[in-house]
Amino acid sequence: MIPLLLLFALGGLMHAARSFSTDGVAAELAFGFLLLSAYFTAKIVSRFGLPKLTGYILAGVITGPYVLGLVTTDMAVSLKIVSGTASAIIALEAGAELQLEKIRPVIKTLRALALLSVIGTAAAIAGTIYLVRDTLGFFGVLDFNQTIAVCVLLGVALAAKSPAVAMALISETRSEGPLTSTILATVVVADLGVIICFSIASAVTSAVIGGGIDVAATVFDVCWALFGSVGFGIAIGGLLGVFLKSVKSGSSLFAVMICVVVAEVGTRIQLDPLIVMLAAGIYLRNFSRADATQLLDNFAAAQLPVFLVFFALAGAKLHIFELWAAIIPVMLICAVRAASFFIGAKIATVATGAPEVVRKYVWYGLCPQAGLALALALVLAKTFPSFGAEASVILFGVVGFNECIAPIVLRIMLLRSGEAGKKQGADFAVRSH
Repeated sequence: MIPLLLLFALGGLMHAARSFSTDGVAAELAFGFLLLSAYFTAKIVSRFGLPKLTGYILAGVITGPYVLGLVTTDMAVSLKIVSGTASAIIALEAGAELQLEKIRPVIKTLRALALLSVIGTAAAIAGTIYLVRDTLGFFGVLDFNQTIAVCVLLGVALAAKSPAVAMALISETRSEGPLTSTILATVVVADLGVIICFSIASAVTSAVIGGGIDVAATVFDVCWALFGSVGFGIAIGGLLGVFLKSVKSGSSLFAVMICVVVAEVGTRIQLDPLIVMLAAGIYLRNFSRADATQLLDNFAAAQLPVFLVFFALAGAKLHIFELWAAIIPVMLICAVRAASFFIGAKIATVATGAPEVVRKYVWYGLCPQAGLALALALVLAKTFPSFGAEASVILFGVVGFNECIAPIVLRIMLLRSGEAGKKQGADFAVRSH
């Protein structure tokens, strides 16, 4: 009852504060409001057995520009640094959690899962979109070749997973074991594949629609984004390792500062912050002499505010009325996407002799979506003005459904798997009680 009363009080204060706020304080105002509203909403939903992540997202949906409007679109845009920083933190944690020695025995399963969950799922979704193209108005102005290119582009974008959601739920349930390791490694590797495939598909689609493509420039851009990001990530991993060995305190805040810098500077020099910090985490864990566990154990307090606002912002971007208008194709695509993950995971795990718990539950970890899929939707709208805005509605709809439903299901599956509670220590999801 008290959290609910506090939410109402926060809403009233936010409404009053906006009357006096200026553009200079809009970002700070929105950050503080989303931070508190996400925290208290999570407290409420957790009493009904739902993951706190659902509360964070729900807070953003309700207070965002499409429902109550307490947080406007301009406010959300002004907080893009939060989304970038959170993605960098997630990548650093995910990389630091990937111990190559533990992954090596399941590398065949990981490779098969990543391949089928990217290429197989993208093909299945592209075929579905082609079949329902008559219900999507923006296909009316495209010829056959353009239609195929756009279907493939959307299929690749919708094949994106969510390391953020996987990390959050693994943290909240304190899961550890073969299933947890396989889910985390697969969503990270698969999303790297999605980034590369989307870059290629975007270039091809631009050529088909606009005519002409600079093959050399496209290859250079993709190679720079991939190998350049990996190189910078290794350098940052070495820097973090030196800091951990030399300085006994403040490592978590130093790591967060690095994530902020990478999120801001990386995109401006055409590097992908996700790949940069993922490479940094992998190097820190597997090749540095520093104790990566020390950093992860002290990371919780520093990252908690960023994560709360990050997931609330993800919820604020969901246009629920546009989602309702496109509900039939959205639900069909969601069903095909989930079925593709289920079939692909069964084929991959059975063919590679994965443990029974992995065979049974791993596909649930592939279903959630969040940051990357939303980012690709925004890129689509900006890159292809002739159809991107309408096409992005479908992406937002699918992401919105999977944001709201998939985390709940994944949490239940992690609890049923028997791996929940096996990890020592706690982190942001646990400490946000």
